[in-house]
Amino acid sequence: MKLVLEYALSMNSATKVLDLMFELKRKPSINTGKMWMLKVGYYKLMEKKEEAEDWIWIIDHSIQLGKEKCLIILAVREQELPKTRALKYEDVEIIELAPVEKSTGEIVYQQLEKVKEKTGIPRAIVSDMGSDIKCGVRKFQEINKETCHIYDLKHKIAILVRDILESDEQWSEFRKFSNQLIRKLQNTKFAGYRPPRQREKARYMNIEPLVRWGKSMLIKKELLDGIEKKSDEEIKLQINLEELSRFKEDIEIWDEMIQFISIIERFMNIHYFQNNSYKKFLELHSDKFNSLKTENAKLLATQILNFIKEQQKVCKEDERLLHSSEILESLFGKFKFLEKEQSKSSFTNLILSVGAMVSKNTKSTILTALESVTTPMINAWSESKIGITIQAQKKELYSHT
Repeated sequence: MKLVLEYALSMNSATKVLDLMFELKRKPSINTGKMWMLKVGYYKLMEKKEEAEDWIWIIDHSIQLGKEKCLIILAVREQELPKTRALKYEDVEIIELAPVEKSTGEIVYQQLEKVKEKTGIPRAIVSDMGSDIKCGVRKFQEINKETCHIYDLKHKIAILVRDILESDEQWSEFRKFSNQLIRKLQNTKFAGYRPPRQREKARYMNIEPLVRWGKSMLIKKELLDGIEKKSDEEIKLQINLEELSRFKEDIEIWDEMIQFISIIERFMNIHYFQNNSYKKFLELHSDKFNSLKTENAKLLATQILNFIKEQQKVCKEDERLLHSSEILESLFGKFKFLEKEQSKSSFTNLILSVGAMVSKNTKSTILTALESVTTPMINAWSESKIGITIQAQKKELYSHT
């Protein structure tokens, strides 16, 4: 089996692995691939971390069906932050996976104190400032005064955007129009022109797709207007887009806001928080700031820069601190995709796969994980951390019929 694993790692091809297994007259069970992934995740979670003063923790809760939450903590050393790019999965390590039925500030505090034993006192904790996490970190800071708490920049921007757009009647009308258009176009030849659906949760964190759709459809409408002989469906589409014209100026305003957000995010993904972030941004992009045309864009830009100016105060001289928990949000999305239908149910030991998705998956790491972690170890962790799952409850229920 070790020969098979080495071949898989070197060739990175499931087809070739299966071919080799057939040659060896062996075949993997239906759960083999899943178990390999869980073993790697378990190994990385349990692997001893180096104690240091420059650890940065990234924390948040992932929520499943029922009452369950799972506190996930990723971490990166300040000295290992990338110099010219945003964080990638390979840059961070898994520090904690803590499923709980409920979470309070006290529970989060106790979890953080326990995790401190793995890395030492962290230099910074980055989160979206959820109420229980905020309370837990505040209590943690009372004892561990070296630790600063950084508000995720992307969430802060979403709050600022929300405050602007919720008082904008045109934005409300635009969203209503786009939702109606989804239904009108979904069973037509032009179904591909439907507006993107916005999630109710965190919808202000990603308004860009809807605004970009609006810009593109205004161009499409101009093209349709220039066609003399139109098909019946083109005429219907043109009629449906007539109302879009009244949002043209508003779309330009919203687009300018989005463009400035993109500039800010690109800057921060390269430079991170430093004690001169505000000054450095204006040195590099003052022309972009001064050329803003609309009042909403100017207001948003000013608020974001004031937030950066305030947050940078936690940085020491020549120190770079992480500004965003976006990589954890991305990891949640990747995990949900892996779960597929399971994401609508309770946590299972598949949550360990999160550990396999981060840090570097070297040949040595994977082989060590597969050789040292046993299935009983995975089962024991699951029983201790997760307990009886919804799937187990269903299996038990229907076993009586």
